Amino acid sequence: MRSKVLLSLLVVPALMGVLLAAAPPETASERSVAIAPSDDPISDYADGLRVGPPERYRNLVLYPIYADIGNVPEVELTLDEAMARGVLEITEMDRAQVNRVRVRNLGKEPVFIMGGEMISGAKQDRIAGDDAIVPAGGKLVIPVFCVEHGRWVAHTDSFKSTSFMAGSTVRRARAAADQSAVWAGVAAEQERLSAPSATGSLRSVQESEEVQGKVRPYQRAFLDLPEKHPRARGVVACVGGRIIAADLFGSRLLFGRLWPKLLDSYVIDALDRGEERRGVDAVHIKRWLNGVKQASRTPKETPGSGSLFELRGGGVLGSALVYQGGIVHMELFRALSTPEPIPGRLEFRRERLQSGDVPELEVE
Repeated sequence: MRSKVLLSLLVVPALMGVLLAAAPPETASERSVAIAPSDDPISDYADGLRVGPPERYRNLVLYPIYADIGNVPEVELTLDEAMARGVLEITEMDRAQVNRVRVRNLGKEPVFIMGGEMISGAKQDRIAGDDAIVPAGGKLVIPVFCVEHGRWVAHTDSFKSTSFMAGSTVRRARAAADQSAVWAGVAAEQERLSAPSATGSLRSVQESEEVQGKVRPYQRAFLDLPEKHPRARGVVACVGGRIIAADLFGSRLLFGRLWPKLLDSYVIDALDRGEERRGVDAVHIKRWLNGVKQASRTPKETPGSGSLFELRGGGVLGSALVYQGGIVHMELFRALSTPEPIPGRLEFRRERLQSGDVPELEVE
């Protein structure tokens, strides 16, 4: 009997070794299923961020960001795609309200709506107030902000998507939940880009032929960034040597689908602004992203699936949407009180040499 037990103890591990050796390598999606949800997916995500080599055109510099992560949430259908398929309906409330609209998902998969995306029509154009996941078959009321100050007359019964996203000034005001600041940001963009509107609509910027003529060279320079950096899960955007925003995702596919819209929002920030100056590099980008781990996380009410957190502190202002134990989207802006370092300064050079957190640019 003892000999049989000993034999089984020897044979079973050997057999397991053969089976494991014959098994194919895990895919990313398989790994995400196997890993238990973390107690702190935001810090875990930040720990895995790496800075890629910058892409530059005129005064706009984009740093692709790679991430080593476990859980990749299964949310990949965007607002524009869902509306094009006719599976997402967005309408005014029964008693129309400036800062709330009704959303209905008629499809069989969840839809991701990104804060700052514009919807047009109904009584006035709006932008989504926060990131939200509309579950399959879900009916939600979501927060929005008006970006058409001078109209309150119904043009259509429902909204449509516009393939347009506000620039960082308006997005930051939206993230701070300040409707007056959103209107001020819209007016500032219209004045800076000479794209006025009779109703004060931000859509005038998108529809201006002069503005679009300036946008196209930037699009040609950057539109293929996800293909050039296939492991990128987002970017940090800098204009004139200053950080303006970061958009980071759990899913590379979701990042790629939203990239044209995100790119246009960064370009709007860059138009008619100063040329690039030396202000940030990969070391500073990585250190700024590490600030996410020091930021306070305040739960925000979200009408859809997942958990939404406001991030403040550590030099960052923004939010993170967590679902299925992973990050769907993390939106970051530089806290206005955070000074931009000048890499040529002695203090900054010394900090680079003394730091144990100096990232190397990763080349594809």
